[in-house]
Amino acid sequence: MKNLKAISRGLLIGFLIVISSCDFGDTNVDPSRLDDVPVSQLLPVAQAQTARNLGSIGARISGVVVQHFEGISAQPLAYNSYILDENSLDDYWRGGLYAGAMKDCAILIEKGKSQDIPYYVGIGKVLMAINLNIATTFWGDVPYAEAFQAQGNLKPTYDGQEAIYGSIQALLDEALDAFNADPGEVNPGADDLIFGGQRSRWIATARALKARYYMHLSKRDPDASGKALEILKNGTISANSNQPSFPFGPIENEANPIAFFGLARPNQLGMNPFFLELLNASNDPRKALFTKVDRGTQAIYVKGDNSLYWGRFESPMPLISFSELLFIRAEANLRLNILTLAQTNLDNAIRANMEQVGVSEAHITTYLTNLPELSTLTDQEARLKMIIEEKYKSMFCQGTLEAWVDYRRTGYPELTPAPDASESFNPSKIVPQRYLYPISERNTNRENMTTAMEQQGGHLLDQTLWAFQ
Repeated sequence: MKNLKAISRGLLIGFLIVISSCDFGDTNVDPSRLDDVPVSQLLPVAQAQTARNLGSIGARISGVVVQHFEGISAQPLAYNSYILDENSLDDYWRGGLYAGAMKDCAILIEKGKSQDIPYYVGIGKVLMAINLNIATTFWGDVPYAEAFQAQGNLKPTYDGQEAIYGSIQALLDEALDAFNADPGEVNPGADDLIFGGQRSRWIATARALKARYYMHLSKRDPDASGKALEILKNGTISANSNQPSFPFGPIENEANPIAFFGLARPNQLGMNPFFLELLNASNDPRKALFTKVDRGTQAIYVKGDNSLYWGRFESPMPLISFSELLFIRAEANLRLNILTLAQTNLDNAIRANMEQVGVSEAHITTYLTNLPELSTLTDQEARLKMIIEEKYKSMFCQGTLEAWVDYRRTGYPELTPAPDASESFNPSKIVPQRYLYPISERNTNRENMTTAMEQQGGHLLDQTLWAFQ
């Protein structure tokens, strides 16, 4: 891992551009870069941008929406009131997703196929699935089938969300096939900043992601839990040490996006009072590792202070964490009425996250001892609430997007909408269910965007996406 971090520092400095004073979605990647580069250079950039997409502006906005975060000043302050217009995520859509990580993934996949190097294809498809899911959980119907054609279609049609989820699962199936193919002459090594070319760990990651995306459709697919548990039977992530984490570095140019934003925009974002109270109510030992009072705010980053886990430049960002996978198992077990396994996986999930962020064994034991047993709760709904609320705590900073998905599909945690919620794009003033398509699509792909808006019933923050209906 030390060697990987050293390689990461060199590659990131070479490929990522330091964010300017304007908020360009924290992409740190130039959308105009040349396509004709070797796969060994494409892979680390695609990985770095994917990791940043999980922690930059899309995650900050979603973190405010799901009440992990509170905007203190400047742009984040407006997020508290759900003032989220077509400009809010425009650069994230363009530079972070479509002209960023997803473009890199598409090129990586095609180069890998043409050069008969299947492991690059497999990693490219895993990363594409993650970014495509970000897009669909934000906006519902999004471009995909026509979005990355060789001739450069600037006006791709939008695929329906149901089709997108099908494409995501197909990408992961194809990734598994690629990892099980005969290796080509060139295989990932030091250029794979996450696993150093360890094929078995990418296979485990693909299976874990398939389970995650099956559970996304728990409201749509009555077999979602069974599918999730079935794909995990063949082996998957088994410890914090082998989860797919991107190794951010100890200096500003290489920093985890949560800490990077804290440094660049001090006192703009803090912990939400709702989340703080949730931690206080259960005497959660993670509180001291998640937040501290700094200059009158409940800070999640303090310059020069390494005591806050997500305030450290070098805190790695998991594509999917071991703890999340255990929570997925717990929920699926519960839905299939396997209560003993649900309890075991719940306890192990909490332990995994606490160990990840540095909670002592004594505090972990005390917390688990004081936690009510699922069997003592009155019904399945109360048990589901407990699992999702515990997962919500563990997803702080590393999974705000997943916490928002969980809220929309389960109703937990039970969030109170902002009392000063703006009606501009949210007439019912509920916790937002989606985001608005970005202004660049209105300007360059208006006809297809309009069709997608009409198919989804309009263009407002309070409109429920297909997956969560």
